[in-house]
Amino acid sequence: MTITIASQSLSQLPETVAEIYQQFPSLETEALKLVQTPLRIIDKPEGVLYVTQKEYAVLKNDDENLSMIGTDDATTCHIVVLVNRKESSVCVAHIDSTDDLDEEMTRMVLDVMGQQHAESDFYLELSIMGGYRDEMHKSEMLTLDLLQFYNDLPVNFQLKSLCVNSVNTRTSNGINWPIIYGVAVDLQSDFVISPAKFNLNVRGPCLSLRSSRFLSSQCSLQRVYHTGEGIFRINPFSYRYHSQMVDWIHKSDDFILNNFSTSPAVEPEHFPQEMKQVFQFVVHNPFPLASTAEMESRTLTNRRRETGTNITHFKSLFSFYILSSCFNATTALIDGQLMYDNG
Repeated sequence: MTITIASQSLSQLPETVAEIYQQFPSLETEALKLVQTPLRIIDKPEGVLYVTQKEYAVLKNDDENLSMIGTDDATTCHIVVLVNRKESSVCVAHIDSTDDLDEEMTRMVLDVMGQQHAESDFYLELSIMGGYRDEMHKSEMLTLDLLQFYNDLPVNFQLKSLCVNSVNTRTSNGINWPIIYGVAVDLQSDFVISPAKFNLNVRGPCLSLRSSRFLSSQCSLQRVYHTGEGIFRINPFSYRYHSQMVDWIHKSDDFILNNFSTSPAVEPEHFPQEMKQVFQFVVHNPFPLASTAEMESRTLTNRRRETGTNITHFKSLFSFYILSSCFNATTALIDGQLMYDNG
């Protein structure tokens, strides 16, 4: 099985993104349309699920409380969107690397496939956005790694969008910048993907805890939500505490950018402040051991469970932990908005 682009199989992956666009000009045409689409400003949290770096979530279009999913702040990171038309479900992931993540990325594919993987005509729609022409070529390497991973899986993928590298780059004062940093997927409009900016007030819950994963030595890509469960969950992870963090909180924005970003010249304006909030969180919680937060929606008490034997077998290949720890939170969906109380 392989990636298909405009009814043509990608039998051998080209060595550069430029070669892919040359071989499949329709991909570049569609990508240009996307970067020219007006930016959506997401400023109301009702019905919105925000995915941050190292996370993914799976939503179905019959979710009673959520109608939009998306992510933002991708510079060298990539945004992956998988659509399962047969089950009317979508997965959005914010990926910074594929290193040592084969198991997690495979699990993500299985999560969005549901019970359809045994059907010979089954396929997933694949869209990859983000990344730009950075000086270190980190974006292009990630693009090619992602395509190689999906091309090697025993699953059919139709590559619908590849908005990366040169197409997603603008130049200002001699510096290359990404055009699209984030996207939103609207569940009520046939999973249309739009360029989007998510205001900070819609990025909860527990954003500082979730963002502290970058301090973890563990490579991870964690599912935080699935419509079938109706639970927003932060799985256990540990992070490294540094005594210097107390000082980092008071450092200049330039210090934060130059020491904690892969692309300091093109980060969003709020990046330094967001990082300082993460440091402040870790300073207050220096020894997590097994940091986790399980947040159950009080309005989603009836959890639907998949009973298909095939998908249950596949999922049994992966371990799933729910541990108690020093971080506990409970969420409620009030008018479609995730609310939470820290314990």
